[in-house]
Amino acid sequence: MGFELRRAAASRSKKASPPFPSHEFIIQNHGDIVSCILMVVALGFFFQFSTPIAALFVMPQYNETIALQKDGVPQTYYRSGVWDWPAITFYTIVWITIHCVIQEYALDKAQRKLHMSKARMSKFNESGQLAVFAVYSVIHAGSLLHELGVHKDLTILWQGYPDTHIYMDISTKFYFIFHIAYWIHQYPEFYFSKVRKEDIPQRTFYSTAFLLLNVAAYFTGFIRIALLLLFLESALLAVFHTTRALYFYGKLDDAASAFRLWNFTFILGRFGSIILSVLTFWYGFRNSEVSSIDAEKNNYNTPLIRMIALLSIFALEFYTLWTFFGFHVARFRERSVKTQEKKRQTKPAKKEKSKDSDSDSKKSK
Repeated sequence: MGFELRRAAASRSKKASPPFPSHEFIIQNHGDIVSCILMVVALGFFFQFSTPIAALFVMPQYNETIALQKDGVPQTYYRSGVWDWPAITFYTIVWITIHCVIQEYALDKAQRKLHMSKARMSKFNESGQLAVFAVYSVIHAGSLLHELGVHKDLTILWQGYPDTHIYMDISTKFYFIFHIAYWIHQYPEFYFSKVRKEDIPQRTFYSTAFLLLNVAAYFTGFIRIALLLLFLESALLAVFHTTRALYFYGKLDDAASAFRLWNFTFILGRFGSIILSVLTFWYGFRNSEVSSIDAEKNNYNTPLIRMIALLSIFALEFYTLWTFFGFHVARFRERSVKTQEKKRQTKPAKKEKSKDSDSDSKKSK
């Protein structure tokens, strides 16, 4: 009898699962749904007739075996093209699955301990997800830049364009495919994660900016300068969102020291990106510019394209600097207002104490 009562109470405590075609059902089970899609694509490799279709979604396309100037023997390299979009679509689904895993096994457990509000929870989830992606991006981009030898010779950023720049090894190709797919996956996550309406415009802005810059750099062959700029940006994002996640998690002392580090690195990173962009697009590529776009050779090194790229980078860098200084100015004003209010509150208290002391002296007399 007692067992039946406990079983009935447990069944009542469970939430009723939403109906199959509803939005709530899709939101609650979207991780399982996209995992099933990935399994269907993986099963395509088990059958001969479906292997080419599955390979189109999983494997990188446009491979060529050639010998570049740095190679002693022919190597396998990859180029960019229209048939990269099936792979980008597949890895967008992969990122949705990874997003679910991070959310369920890391971020949700932290939220249960802290009992956050909805606004605080939304920012914590955003920073937690972006911190993981930024750390991965720093490691991947750093290894690629080290292989290129950019730290030894900056002229590698523009020398040999487009003949050697359009050829990528498999790691570089996957880097850009993963990045494009990641920023695309942000848009369905607005629906799956129930992002608040007031947070959507800001997330849409930076997701679209990263997406457009990655797509433009990948399909125009400006991949080396893009790698360097993305490495700097990912380092800043890693510091900022890790610090922000620590702040919302309640590690205030660690977050305070980390925010000081971010304030310093933010200025260096912004000016470093501007200097490298000017050096590459204004001076470096000028020596090999062409009058019009050559689509067959994938040569986009025209004055107009370079100016558009440079102005786009300038606009984003100055926008982030403007928001950075605007945030700190507003914070400084809030602190000054609070200090003035404290001073006003302490003055009447001092006057009352002086009056009490005068009355006590009179009584003693």
